[in-house]
Amino acid sequence: MRGDRDLVSTAPGPWSDLGGGVQVRQSVAFGMNSTLLLHPEHAVVVDPGVLPSELDDLARAVREADPARVTLFFTHAHWDHVLGRPWWPDAETLAHDHFTSSVRAQRDHVLDQARKQAEAHGEAWNQGFEAFRLDHAVSGLHLLKLGPWRLVLRDAPGHHDTQLTAHLPEQRLLIAADMLSDREPPLLARPCSVYRRTLQELWPLAEHGAIDTLVPGHGSVARGRDEVVARLRRDLAYLERLEAAVRAALREGLSLEQTEERLGAPDGPLRRAEPGTSDDHANNVAEEYRAAAASPRRRVPG
Repeated sequence: MRGDRDLVSTAPGPWSDLGGGVQVRQSVAFGMNSTLLLHPEHAVVVDPGVLPSELDDLARAVREADPARVTLFFTHAHWDHVLGRPWWPDAETLAHDHFTSSVRAQRDHVLDQARKQAEAHGEAWNQGFEAFRLDHAVSGLHLLKLGPWRLVLRDAPGHHDTQLTAHLPEQRLLIAADMLSDREPPLLARPCSVYRRTLQELWPLAEHGAIDTLVPGHGSVARGRDEVVARLRRDLAYLERLEAAVRAALREGLSLEQTEERLGAPDGPLRRAEPGTSDDHANNVAEEYRAAAASPRRRVPG
């Protein structure tokens, strides 16, 4: 899980104004993006984080917009995406049906990582952390209108079982949660086939121009249809290569350790043209290997 490896990132933390009240602030921690949908009627704060000073900065921007209502939308339950509640204690909350139980189960881990990240960047985490009940718990395909903002929420399993994407059709904007980054490959918590189906559901939207701007959980914002399609194509290709390579290793009778050594090498078939650390790829290989080894399909020749 992110945060259990390198604690300090050198990524910049600028604001990006996407127009129409949409602003993105990137944390110095892992290049994580927090998105603000600002309007006097209703503001939506997506994945507020990560450091206390950055959360102060986000809260200041929301105060300046002076919205009548505020909703916090948490795209999934990983620790770095769930920290912002204390800055908006009276805001409504929105996330996946299973978000609260997931956060409750990892409460100590969330707090430990928040403190370590703050300390690593010369700050102190003094807010504590407690799981909280959601005002809006959704799953599947869900249309939600928050003031002027119309969000189409979709289940997006593969990286985390509580993950949701948000498509804003009027703005042709996709908030992609922890997917489609330019700084890391797909990070698996389920087999490649699950993650691939999630991306394939987004493909028609990107191909036909319904997504012109893509905000990943980490990394740079993608601008324009061509760049959005390129990110989808790249990550789908990575998942296909990983799945095929692991199946080939199983047919050869390689162990998990041998497979990790083959596929995680700096010049190997997965890392050669992909971003991310060796840990990213090793974790992906292990996840796919365990899933493929447990599947009857692993005995299918070819």
